[in-house]
Amino acid sequence: MNLAALPEDFPLLASAVQSIASQKISIERIGLPPDIFAVGERTFIRFSLAQLSGHQVDQRYWRYFPYAIWLEPERSLSTRADYLNEYFEMHLPRSLKIAKRAMKWAEPLFYVYLYHFKPNDPVFEKLAQTAQRFFTSGAIKFGSPLKSLAHELNCFNTADGPRLVAESILKTKRGLMGWINQFDLWPGFTTTPFAKSAFIELLKFPKEKRRQTDYIHLAFDWGIDAQNQFRYPEVKALFTDALLLAWKGVKPPEDLKIAMSAKLTSVIGDPRVDQEAWLGTSNEAVQVLVGWVNTKTSQESSVSGQN
Repeated sequence: MNLAALPEDFPLLASAVQSIASQKISIERIGLPPDIFAVGERTFIRFSLAQLSGHQVDQRYWRYFPYAIWLEPERSLSTRADYLNEYFEMHLPRSLKIAKRAMKWAEPLFYVYLYHFKPNDPVFEKLAQTAQRFFTSGAIKFGSPLKSLAHELNCFNTADGPRLVAESILKTKRGLMGWINQFDLWPGFTTTPFAKSAFIELLKFPKEKRRQTDYIHLAFDWGIDAQNQFRYPEVKALFTDALLLAWKGVKPPEDLKIAMSAKLTSVIGDPRVDQEAWLGTSNEAVQVLVGWVNTKTSQESSVSGQN
């Protein structure tokens, strides 16, 4: 990616945010997300047609530009340094200075950040920094969920945001959907790459915390969907290791052991019978579960024999 044309600090963006803060818009919340992939596709087509015709892109389409930055590689504007520069240095700062337009232009930053979470991508970091400046500015109402997301949870910091959000969800004691409602988000938040990154951070918590009942309930609530399938199949091994290795050499409460065993075997299968389904999970973690299941089987056999 050629980013030579992109300034390092985007001074006009900082100026725009300062201007927004002085206008006291006091925004409290944003609306529901659009179909960002459909909007991104349409926006990409508009920019492509403009390029082919040699005409400039109409101003009204620049607001949706972020949705078209990261599509699939062959249909993306992420390598167009000229467009990126024009958006970040001209159209976005100018629109963020106008109170009645600011939130319409900030919404794509919010949703693209969550749906196209790409830490270490230089263009994405520019977008994240812009979003952080705006949503922590005086434009956003103090004490609102949106302000808390940006300021207290540092949501738009790619390094810290996912971990702080995971910690916040665990601390609420309300479960995943309770936290989503608390922060005025939408149920589809769980499908975003940002949410997956936050879940991965949850799985990295110290083992002492991973033994807590609230943590275990949240891990299952977040990691397993309503169809009893893994919400993020690609992190299945990390999920099972996080839950089981926390109990290696430690005896869990009987009711917790029974509940965890039942849930894991219902989702994945009995590791004694279907070893292939457990591929990827560490052998140590599998042995923890096998020990639990064998103990339960022995107890049931003993009770049956007495009867």
